Amino acid sequence: MSGTPLVILPSFDCPHVQLSEINHDELISGKQCQVCNTSKQVWICATCGFSGCSRTGNQHALRHFEETDHPIAIGWEDLSSFCYQCKSYIRQPSLKHVLGRIRNARWTEVHPHTPGDHHDFDSATSHRSTLELMGRLQDFHIEAETSDKPETILGPDITLQGVVRAIKEGKCSNIIVMSGAGISVGAGIPDFRSPGTGLYDNLQKYNLPYPTAVFELDYFQKKPEPFYLLAKELWPGNFKPTLVHYFIRLLAEKGVLLRNYTQNIDTLERVAEIDPEKLVEAHGSFASAHCTACLKAVPIEDIKEATFANKIPTCDCNGILKPDITFFGEALPSRFFEKSVVDFPKCDLLIIIGTSLQVQPFAGLISKVPPTTPRLFINNEKVSMYSPLDFFGPSGGFRFETPFNYRDVGAIGDCQEIILLMADLLGWRKELLRMKQVGDARVRQKMDL
Repeated sequence: MSGTPLVILPSFDCPHVQLSEINHDELISGKQCQVCNTSKQVWICATCGFSGCSRTGNQHALRHFEETDHPIAIGWEDLSSFCYQCKSYIRQPSLKHVLGRIRNARWTEVHPHTPGDHHDFDSATSHRSTLELMGRLQDFHIEAETSDKPETILGPDITLQGVVRAIKEGKCSNIIVMSGAGISVGAGIPDFRSPGTGLYDNLQKYNLPYPTAVFELDYFQKKPEPFYLLAKELWPGNFKPTLVHYFIRLLAEKGVLLRNYTQNIDTLERVAEIDPEKLVEAHGSFASAHCTACLKAVPIEDIKEATFANKIPTCDCNGILKPDITFFGEALPSRFFEKSVVDFPKCDLLIIIGTSLQVQPFAGLISKVPPTTPRLFINNEKVSMYSPLDFFGPSGGFRFETPFNYRDVGAIGDCQEIILLMADLLGWRKELLRMKQVGDARVRQKMDL
């Protein structure tokens, strides 16, 4: 082990907030990115009021920081605060008035008040009252941090060991695992967003206008070559499942896995022989394919053959063929919605592993479990889903080591090491390692054929 997993927490002592620099009058223009005009995941510079899109978009907020050295940004949608210098979400009481201005601006945008309306007095009074109520709720939320917390199966032991104890005592029979690219890094497949090593940081050779374009449907239909060059490198069949994949299978064989919701398209869950009924491939996979023009289903082997011959696979109708992986701009598979609406209310332990929860609607699933369901987050980097406006219920963002946490456990570190530690604590180590040994031999045998 390289070290003990660390608890995730937002920064409470960011030194970069300089209230004297903040131009409050400029903070109401943040509904769109000022560069690309997107209205999705917009962040507002707390120093000059510039509005830019997030790191999962065209990264104009990040670029603004790099050009101006203005460190603090505030999310237009959820009022979360982020410091680019600390590289962390932050919670600062000194930002309360700034957050309030943005909150009020958002409310005014949704509920505009026009003088002279028939119910002018009533609407204006209602508008002011609502803003005051929202402000009081935010203040109440801060004051309630030390109030009584709901009881969970973890009791006071909100740790990795507490989660293991709950599993060993039979308190978890409907475990859901949400997994991302981080669980496949150990197989040799890069994740998407790790600085320096992530897929999005290493796509320069494909001459993309921006990294995520390789998975955008509009760009693919105009220029499919970059995707198929990348697909050739990542094509399933050359990689072995990791300990995490086999741990998920072990949960299924122990009878405690309700479902594995995976963002991954590498099909390593299938290679690890996880029961297909236990799988929801939220972003599709390389297991099947179709024509983007006539929508006809085609054998995935047709696409593989063309890809490895350095050709663009096309249909009889001359449309471009595409594996059934979900691109930006495409709807998720219907199975995702059909299963999630039934599964998550039943969940008694949610394990989120190897994902930085950057992509919706997958990331939003963490809020769909009951408010007393423990949530274990395992990843190699910190994330904070907590929002200052998360007073509408206890089922929102992660709270981790805040005074009002009662169910969220965070472990920062290598996914494989942490899962091996869990297997040790559960008494499953030998069984897990044996399962992987047998699985690796089976994969090698197929590769040799």
